[in-house]
Amino acid sequence: MVGEIALQKDNFPQTGDTLIYFLFQEGFDKEKNFQLLDKKTKGRLKEKIKVYDFKAKENEVITLELFDFYKNIIILGLGEKKDFSLAKWRDILASGFRQAQVLKSPVVNIFYDSFLGKDFFEIGKNLSLSFYLANYFFDKYKGEEERKKIHWLKQLNFYFKNSSLELKKGIDYGRLISEGIYLTRDLVNQPALDLHPQSLVETAFLIEKESQGKIKVEILDEEECQKLGMGAFLAVGKGSYNKPKFIVLKYHPLGIKNEKKEKICLIGKSITFDSGGLSLKPAQAMETMKIDMAGGATVLGIFKILAHLDKDKHGVFFNHNIFGILPACENMPSGNALKPGDILSTLSGKTVEVINTDAEGRLTLSDALSFAEKYLESSVIIDLATLTGACMVALGDKITGMWGNDEKTNDDFLKAAKKEKEKVHLMPLEKDYIDGLRSDIADLKNVIDSSYGGAITAALFLSEFVKKAKWIHLDIAGTAYHRKEPKGIFAKGATGWGVLSILEFLKIKN
Repeated sequence: MVGEIALQKDNFPQTGDTLIYFLFQEGFDKEKNFQLLDKKTKGRLKEKIKVYDFKAKENEVITLELFDFYKNIIILGLGEKKDFSLAKWRDILASGFRQAQVLKSPVVNIFYDSFLGKDFFEIGKNLSLSFYLANYFFDKYKGEEERKKIHWLKQLNFYFKNSSLELKKGIDYGRLISEGIYLTRDLVNQPALDLHPQSLVETAFLIEKESQGKIKVEILDEEECQKLGMGAFLAVGKGSYNKPKFIVLKYHPLGIKNEKKEKICLIGKSITFDSGGLSLKPAQAMETMKIDMAGGATVLGIFKILAHLDKDKHGVFFNHNIFGILPACENMPSGNALKPGDILSTLSGKTVEVINTDAEGRLTLSDALSFAEKYLESSVIIDLATLTGACMVALGDKITGMWGNDEKTNDDFLKAAKKEKEKVHLMPLEKDYIDGLRSDIADLKNVIDSSYGGAITAALFLSEFVKKAKWIHLDIAGTAYHRKEPKGIFAKGATGWGVLSILEFLKIKN
């Protein structure tokens, strides 16, 4: 990661390259610091605000270019005070950092203001997330000339006149989270030519090595999966040259005291490329199918954070056993591929009639869910999957669909997601629709004979493989990949959606 955050103790307003300053809609022109800032700019700030009719609405921005004092001043609107949150400040600030990149600023200054409150750990965390996630560029495949065009912010000076250990811990924790999200984004952005199941295996082992004993990785190959009865998972990968890998990560925090704590399992759909199999996707629908392993990438990003988490340095510690599962394979057409009409035996003992080979993610997840309960004894399971286009039809590309079988667990996750400003909508597990998944010749079909309610019936299919655990299913088909220009902490391309909410959920469960 490029860039450093430095804590400074000098008072407002100082001098420098670029200043980012925030204003609420209500009476900002009467604020003491605003008056001081306008005086330093010799009235040019008020003049520009008047010319551009700046009202400090949420995400509204104006810039002032100077030759003395600061070279550039970026004014960001925060909207109404009643709607303020640190997560909103984080996203608006990220837009300010991107404006500083456009202005080719190497160093940006920000000053603590009382509107940020007194939770200095959260202030530091959100400051750090904003800076590093706005400073993310995926340039691995760019030529040298194109790379030179990318402008990185080199330093952020945060001015706070008091010393605060909590602020420092929050900044360090935010940087660590950003490292995990960088990994998630890099994996999802990588083309399937260079990323396949073995690549995810290598990433998992690298995380194990970095963890210094906190994380152990186990890889189940085809033969071992066959012995366990994972017929659904193995069938999806049959058509590919790249062999499937069932990846299991186990986080056992050093010095854990309470063995009765809930065992939490994170499962990520890990189809490294989804052609649709013999039920082949149209060409346009296949263009971004490198992202079909975004759920698995999110799990790896979280485990990278767990690998480096230090209570003394970061102020956060999870005293749960946490597991990660990536049922990794490619869904490709070939003479050996899974066929419509095939009947698969799953780890649970249930059989599935395959109607459409492009409904493959639920097949791999069915065996992963059974494994999480049977062999890891998980009491809480969260799966993340770019599962259905139907979820995007229902909720668009900014909201994740969520299904769950336990009200308290659902509430905890919704609370975590709201705090982190990752949009989630709780969807119904409508039992009346389960009849559409009943097969005449097997226990289940993998899709229903209807074009309606596809996201719900996909969730219902998965629920058939959860016996006792408290379970949440997150359909991130729309939110894992941002196709438009950067907004807030989300870059164009892979977003890393879910890392923040799941970490906050783990804190709640502590």
